[in-house]
Amino acid sequence: MTLNQWIPCDGCGSAQALYQLKLIQGELYLCGHHYNKNKEAIDKVSYEVIELNKTEETIELEKAEI
Repeated sequence: MTLNQWIPCDGCGSAQALYQLKLIQGELYLCGHHYNKNKEAIDKVSYEVIELNKTEETIELEKAEI
């Protein structure tokens, strides 16, 4: 999987998946609606939840004067 690749939700097939769920049985991809709708059950069966296409902010430090 490449960054920003469009992956359909396994719940509805029409929305873009925002979460990848790692389960003992395999992986699931869910849109925000289906993730929130099933959050309680997801917490019981998944061992890792990855938020897809999330970018981390980088902080630029100022150069120290010598």
